[in-house]
Formats: sequence, C-alpha cells, structure tokens
Amino acid sequence: MAEPSPAVLSPEWIAIGRACQMLGVNPATLRHWTSTGKVHVYRTPGGHRRFSAAEIASLVRTEESPSVESLPHAIIAQLRGRYRGLAHASAVHPGWLEALDPATRSRFHSLGDELLERLGEYLSARGPRQRQRALSAGWKIAAQYGQVAREAGLDTHQAIEAYLLFRRPLLDVLARSVSSHPQLSGQLARIVRDAERFMDEVLSGVAGTRPSAGGAAQ
Repeated sequence: MAEPSPAVLSPEWIAIGRACQMLGVNPATLRHWTSTGKVHVYRTPGGHRRFSAAEIASLVRTEESPSVESLPHAIIAQLRGRYRGLAHASAVHPGWLEALDPATRSRFHSLGDELLERLGEYLSARGPRQRQRALSAGWKIAAQYGQVAREAGLDTHQAIEAYLLFRRPLLDVLARSVSSHPQLSGQLARIVRDAERFMDEVLSGVAGTRPSAGGAAQ
C-alpha cells in the first residue's frame, strides 16, 4: 500500500500506542488495518509509525456506530479499552489481587486478551462448528487461568473473584450498547445472550467444573 504524504494528512501525528488506545485495539490489529488500507500510516525517517490523529478520531466515530456485521468487533474493541483502564485502577482490585507479583498479573492479562479474541470469534461465528471451536478454545484458556491461579497460591474462590472482575465490564459494555443503538436491539439481545453463555461456560472452567476441552463434543 502506498503511504500518504505528510502534507495530505492531519498536522497532528500520534504514535502507534496512542492510536491503539483511542481505537481500543492491540498493535497487531492496527498493523493489519494499515496493511489492508483501512488506516493510513506514515513512517518517520527513523522508521517509526505515525498516524493522523484526525483520521483515527474519525475511525473511532465510525466504530462507535457499528453495522450489524461489525457489532461484535466493536464491542470487543470497547472491552479492550475498559480492561486497559481497570488494569491500572488498583481501587477496583481485591487486596490479594493487587499483591500478586508482576509476572502473575501479566499472565492473567495475557489470558484475558486471548479470551477476548475467542469471545469475538464466538459472537461473530457463522455456524455451530465455529462457535464450538471458539468455546473449546475458551475452555482451554479457563484451564490455563486456573493453573496460573493455583501456581500463585490462590484458592478457587479467589480465582473466581478475579475472573468476575474480568467478566463485569462485559455486561456494562453490552448494556451501554443496547441503550446507544436501539435500532440494533434485536441483534444486541442475541449478542448479550451469547456473550453471557460464553462467559458462564468459561467460568465453569475456572471453577474446575468443566471437563477438559479435549473431551468436549465437536
């Protein structure tokens, strides 16, 4: 893709980290968008990516008014933004969670990112097989989540409490989406139902009541 001249874009340039924060996506997603032409990128003489603040802001507004097809992806993007904020808001964390070492917290955050990816796949699946694959992947992540909790010396109650901190913003984002997009109420009702089922299934895995994903029906 031909990169635009600096003269044709906004005079305000932002780095990839700031652009990702505004859009609620990770760097890999933003790089994919630049390769497909969804977002323009300018490289500095030193090779750093810079994005037009005006273009990113315009894309944010577009993402906030999603089509039926893009609705699951828009919800996942909003969730990423919420979780980044929660990660740095110690007031919302139980004392024992705040006391976890940085490596363990990082592992929990990584598993949370993976779980969001699988949730997005589940919500946008076009058939039962795709849904089952996403759900099976969610069970595997739940098993890893439980393993990290045990290695950190957490009991089952604490592991579930940490997971519920991850689950709660999902319900908040879905509730806001319902009120913000009444024209999509039917589709959002389905997404709410599907998201709750996925997260509840994963919770059973965290609690240790779900059989291993390898034994799940395909």
